[in-house]
Amino acid sequence: MSPIRSEANPRCAAVVVAAGSSTRMGASERKPFLSLGRRTMIEETCAALSAAEGLEWIVVVAHADDQARMAELARTSPAMAKVTRIVTGGASRTDSVRAGVEATPAAAQVIAVHDAARPLVDPKVVSQALCVAAKTGAALVAMPVRDTIKSSASGAFAESTLDRSILWSAQTPQCFRAQVLRELLERAQREQFSPTDDAALYERYIGPVPMVPGLGTNLKITTPEDLELARMLLAQREKTLPS
Repeated sequence: MSPIRSEANPRCAAVVVAAGSSTRMGASERKPFLSLGRRTMIEETCAALSAAEGLEWIVVVAHADDQARMAELARTSPAMAKVTRIVTGGASRTDSVRAGVEATPAAAQVIAVHDAARPLVDPKVVSQALCVAAKTGAALVAMPVRDTIKSSASGAFAESTLDRSILWSAQTPQCFRAQVLRELLERAQREQFSPTDDAALYERYIGPVPMVPGLGTNLKITTPEDLELARMLLAQREKTLPS
């Protein structure tokens, strides 16, 4: 029987959400399979998560049309060696996360939910978030907002300026004790609550979410410009690696 680890050294799984349609990218294929240089986006994402201390399993939630291709990558790519399951996403992000969580091993004590479109995440940040979630129940990787933020209902006129001193930009992973996350997802399903991120479940049903400092390099690839920036950052990172 596998040992049960302490809060400081929990057994962890990651759910990688890769089921979107990628319409804003405007590419001929969905984002997970776009090349970032040596590897595809999904490979880079899984490699970064796999390097996090305590992360034992990865479940990929893929688009229905991508199942066969994702399975082939998982079978052949060393970067995806920790991928244990590939499941089909749902109609909403919360539905996709629920499908991924249901497929995680029962032995997982903490689950990290991560966007496949954030392949540059730092494994040390992932490890820190997992440990915080093990101790407190949840952890949100986030950064203080640097820009001045305006509100505009019409999109044509700025109507007010928000106080950026209390604003934070949410990133992923967002980590939770496994049982807590399962209960939150069940409750959200009953109430038909479908937020745009997973920390909102904890905020709604439990309370404030502990935050872990994120990094500016943990960008979410949404547009072609984001893709080019990610390629440049990865190329620079690879130049500093020992040969």
